[in-house]
Amino acid sequence: MTSRVPSLVRSGWWVAVAGILVALTILVLAWRAPEDRGRALQGDGRDPATYGFDLTRTNLPPGAIVASGMPRDGLMALVEPEMLTAADVEALNREGRGKFLLSTDRVVGVEVGGEARAYPVRFMRWHEVVNDVVGGVPVLVTYNPLCDAAVASVRTIADRVTEFGVSGLVWNSNILLYDRGPDAAPGSLWSQISARAVVGPAAADGESLDLLPVSLCTWGQWRERHPESLILAPLEHLHRVYKRDPYHSYFGSDVLRFPVDPLPPGDDLAVKERVVIITVDGENGVFALSRIAAASGARTGTWTTTVNHLPITVDFDLEHGAAVARWTDAPERKVSSRHAFWFAWYAQHPDTPSPGPLP
Repeated sequence: MTSRVPSLVRSGWWVAVAGILVALTILVLAWRAPEDRGRALQGDGRDPATYGFDLTRTNLPPGAIVASGMPRDGLMALVEPEMLTAADVEALNREGRGKFLLSTDRVVGVEVGGEARAYPVRFMRWHEVVNDVVGGVPVLVTYNPLCDAAVASVRTIADRVTEFGVSGLVWNSNILLYDRGPDAAPGSLWSQISARAVVGPAAADGESLDLLPVSLCTWGQWRERHPESLILAPLEHLHRVYKRDPYHSYFGSDVLRFPVDPLPPGDDLAVKERVVIITVDGENGVFALSRIAAASGARTGTWTTTVNHLPITVDFDLEHGAAVARWTDAPERKVSSRHAFWFAWYAQHPDTPSPGPLP
């Protein structure tokens, strides 16, 4: 299998990436909420067995789950967080000379029941998990910087509204979530990208979450389509942390921080190519942003396709790694969308052919 990843790892790039994530961990732990700073966190950052999950109850290969370097809840998952209006954002932009939320900043966008919410990536990379209620529906909104993955789902298990946290463990370089609460002990582990349980009681029961449409786009794109959208408010005690981007170098290379198996075949598509996944009645359409741009003859614009006989439109911006998938309302169809790096999707769905459209 041809890939640039192994050569980069041998060259020592992994040391630099590890240093970035160690710095991230130190910063997060230093800026935990004051009420949480004295509480011991579970997991030593190295041995998955120290995280308190029964890893024997899984169908994953031995050794597939690894520690991220952070303890359980080393990143603070949010629960029904405070929101801002677009007017609030404009006021903060004026106070901060336009730097609070730029039109080119990426956001994770969700619309449920006619209510739209935007979660700036700048904040989400320090939380990764938001347990929210949108349009009266309990939703789980997640973003994982390791694979630039944005996923949204209904956060109910067996008709019970469930709260999720950051386990501190990863599988195929993708965050594993865990369900938590008095009725969830000892907790199950869930794949972010696939929205299904992979360890624990929920995995034994074959549980998965109902996916929702989600956008990974610029604030300008989202605001244009949803001018009344609410926006995730930052936590005051994390204001210095939010200014840091420890993933900048990681995004600019083919380096992978954690084991991934299988890797995509060695074609002309980079392992960190951004793809949008559109699922219609269980059938996935996977499309690479660079190939959408090549087929369109432009780096930004609109492109149309069909997934499982449903017409789909994708508004894309290759420069900013942004895409919004949309379709005419089809209440008789079950439609969702997700976003991820190509390697992360392929590792969990190795039967996926090379993402179209081909130029």
